[in-house]
Amino acid sequence: MNIAYDLFAETNPAFGTFGLVGFCRKFDAASGRSPELALAYLALPLALSDELEASFEETAATTGLMSWLNRYPDVLVDLGARLDASKEIVSAALRFGLGARALSLSADATLGLGPRRPSAAPVTDLPESPKRAVKRAERLGTWMGKAGSAGTIFSAFGVAP
Repeated sequence: MNIAYDLFAETNPAFGTFGLVGFCRKFDAASGRSPELALAYLALPLALSDELEASFEETAATTGLMSWLNRYPDVLVDLGARLDASKEIVSAALRFGLGARALSLSADATLGLGPRRPSAAPVTDLPESPKRAVKRAERLGTWMGKAGSAGTIFSAFGVAP
């Protein structure tokens, strides 16, 4: 039996939702609050970027966002173009997640976990590349949750929400 790997699976809205759920879960655990919606447009494209994998492999959850950016300033190279190119992918993941009630959007524009969020257990059953993407989203959730406000985080990346 041949097993085919879908090269575009990571752009699937359901997969993006799964990454955002992991991001929100870790952000909340690190900060005690839900992330601002705008952070999804920063975190998910970074998490889905396989070219950043080496920078994540050489860090831990305790490294912190600013330390990571200081160690790997190349993360910021062409970041604006990367974020612009991924807006539709993030928007589709958000629409899917909100529609499926895996995510929730509050009146203050924070993104939380919805009543039908998936458990974290299925990550172990994913192929390596998607598994690493979800782990990167979770790591970014921890780092951003500890970094402070959305304004501080966007400022660290040199972009405006």
